[in-house]
Amino acid sequence: MVNQILDKLSKVPLWQKIAVLVGLGAVIPIFFYFMSWQPIAIQVTALQSQYQELDRKYKEQKAVADDLLTFQQNTKKLEEDLRLALTQLPREKEIPSLLRDIYTLGKKSGVVFKTFQPQGEVNKSLYAEVPIKLSLTGSYHEVAVFFDRIGKLSRIVNISELVMASSKGESDSDVVLTVDCVALTFMFLGARI
Repeated sequence: MVNQILDKLSKVPLWQKIAVLVGLGAVIPIFFYFMSWQPIAIQVTALQSQYQELDRKYKEQKAVADDLLTFQQNTKKLEEDLRLALTQLPREKEIPSLLRDIYTLGKKSGVVFKTFQPQGEVNKSLYAEVPIKLSLTGSYHEVAVFFDRIGKLSRIVNISELVMASSKGESDSDVVLTVDCVALTFMFLGARI
């Protein structure tokens, strides 16, 4: 049987034998490429991109770890800043303590209160306005000192809608101011910490 195959092959012209060998020489590497090399190349490419992503994450985490002390100090400073900001813009109305503070400041300044009238709060996106109508009397100096002391409170309080009228006091040289205004304070409505 082998002899018959060899006899048939010996009768094939030389150029056909060369063409078959060249064809096999081309088919074998192509077969090897598609069956072995290409899947490995795809896997290597995927692993390289995975490696690059992991390396990037590692470098980010290492930078955070290397800078942990600074990060902790910055966090502590931000927490202190938040505590300070919340004293100026508290989360609750605290109207009774605010009224007590305003009344005490007024008495120390020499003004006489006619009206303390808390109004309904007005909600904004991150905060609420809490207005308080005030009516008071006193000399120009007493009213100015009172407003100055209001401005120095740790909590933010704005005086607006100011209407002043003057009248004669007990003596002709005394001038008494009657002041109607709105003391506007604010309340933080953001997320709880």
